[in-house]
Amino acid sequence: MFIRLAETKDTDDWRIVAENVASIFGHPTMAKDPAFIEYMQNKIEQRGAITAVDAQTGTCIGLIGISYHFNRISWFGVLESHRNKGVGSQLLQSALDRLDTSKEITVDTYRNDYLPGLPARHVYMKHGFTEIDNTLFDNLGNERCRLSVSPSGAK
Repeated sequence: MFIRLAETKDTDDWRIVAENVASIFGHPTMAKDPAFIEYMQNKIEQRGAITAVDAQTGTCIGLIGISYHFNRISWFGVLESHRNKGVGSQLLQSALDRLDTSKEITVDTYRNDYLPGLPARHVYMKHGFTEIDNTLFDNLGNERCRLSVSPSGAK
């Protein structure tokens, strides 16, 4: 596996990952949602999308979207067949390496009582994130929480 910035050619693979994780997100039609497709295109254009690529097949096995402006993780998904193999951890580390660690980095993710979201929460916690707000909802009304990692002063 190798990690690189996503490119326009990765759009179809990103949609496959999105379809694979859609039920966890609580957004069954995410991969076909025009707003999500626009989000993908914007992230690729802004160099704010990072992909994990299977070295043998050359296919995308996970992606993470970041916002440089808001210093946050904005989307994160790994194909079910590649979970628990370090893909998510490597993607998250790559994202953190690109964001400004001298400032707080945030992500809106799943609450700790949402079982399908526990693996994602575990990866965030492993990288030093802590919960700061447990009262959020996404634009579809799904319960969410905000995690953050404190500034390190490293950048």
